Amino acid sequence: MKKVLASALALAALVWALTVPWQGPAMNVWAWRNQILLLTGLGAWVLMSLIMVLSLRPVWLERPLGGMDKIYRLHKWAGIGAVVLSLLHYGTQLSKSVLVAWVGRPVRSPRPDWWLNVFRHSAEEMGEWAVWFLAAMLVITLWQRFPYHLWRYLHKLLAVVYLVLAFHAVVLVPPDWWVQPAGALVAVCTLAGVVCAVRSLGGRIGRSRRHPARVVDVQVHASGVVELECQVEGTWSHRAGQFAFLTVSQAEGHHPFTLVNADQRDGRVRFAIKPLGDYTARLAQRVSVGQAVWVEGPYGRFDFRRDKAPEQVWVAAGIGATPFVAWLESLQAAPEQAPVVQLHYCVRNENEAVFARRMQQLCASLPRVTLHIHYSDTQGPVAADALLASASPRASVWFCGPQGFGQALRSAMQRLGRRPRSFHQELFQMR
Repeated sequence: MKKVLASALALAALVWALTVPWQGPAMNVWAWRNQILLLTGLGAWVLMSLIMVLSLRPVWLERPLGGMDKIYRLHKWAGIGAVVLSLLHYGTQLSKSVLVAWVGRPVRSPRPDWWLNVFRHSAEEMGEWAVWFLAAMLVITLWQRFPYHLWRYLHKLLAVVYLVLAFHAVVLVPPDWWVQPAGALVAVCTLAGVVCAVRSLGGRIGRSRRHPARVVDVQVHASGVVELECQVEGTWSHRAGQFAFLTVSQAEGHHPFTLVNADQRDGRVRFAIKPLGDYTARLAQRVSVGQAVWVEGPYGRFDFRRDKAPEQVWVAAGIGATPFVAWLESLQAAPEQAPVVQLHYCVRNENEAVFARRMQQLCASLPRVTLHIHYSDTQGPVAADALLASASPRASVWFCGPQGFGQALRSAMQRLGRRPRSFHQELFQMR
């Protein structure tokens, strides 16, 4: 993620630098203010266009970026970066009165005769309102308590905001940029972003991977976890460890959940959903056998087979056990294909150990997989170092669970001198 963001911003800075007359008497404080406006504007526009491309859930980017969960993380941080640069851009624009008080008014040079100048005032005003909307969206997005179904509708408006900003960008780009690399970058970003925005507004996101389905089984566990089994219509296949977007209510929209079962080529998919928010807390009352739903996917690259390490540590925390259950199911037909695995299932108490019996049954036929179940209420909190201590230094670590636990495992690997690349985590913070 960091490399992609850094590369995008470096490209923007490079093409901007090629437009700057670095020497000459004209490069005074006002000229540099104008260059800062252009640099922050270009950087924000590159990130905004990247956001629009990522918003289409491009499956072709899963391999280079590590999965759809990583694409969502990149989408989020590109959005934060775009808003920060947009605010810097707008703040630089507002600095005019301060500079007038400090250094005096600038010497005005005649504006180049350019046919888009007739739209200049409108473009500036529309850009100002768009920046404030982006700032408000950033606050709402980071405020996790804001209702998801309301956030979803506001988030859809970003496609409209992008089209407004496309008008702002094209009109206000210096005319001489259009014959330079900076203009080419603006043109490519704008074209790609506008196409993606139009597809988004047309409801095209994920449409080719969306399947009608019907609920065939509902189980509600004592812990509140709801297991749904759905029969997908049409052709369906998935790899163990992948996830899909499930739509139970059109008003609420889709939510991502890991597929708990391995693919048996029968179109059956199973979800296990923990009550973590308003939507999931009411799910047991909203879904019933025979109900029509939509399943979109599959997505993700959380697959232990991608790692050739002969020994692996699997850490499943709470509801994060779902991909590991699917992995264990997928190995039943060929137990010899399993690596040497230490599987740690970490829960607070027996009531939350929804998958304990199922894991024990599946592991009974997998001699290379050793299952450890940790109950923090009787055994105390699980120490990340202890989970890794018995494994080979060359073992890879696969984790799914709360973000804090994942960070503790990363820190433990660093303390033990393990390679960061050996750590694999499923990220489900998609907002």
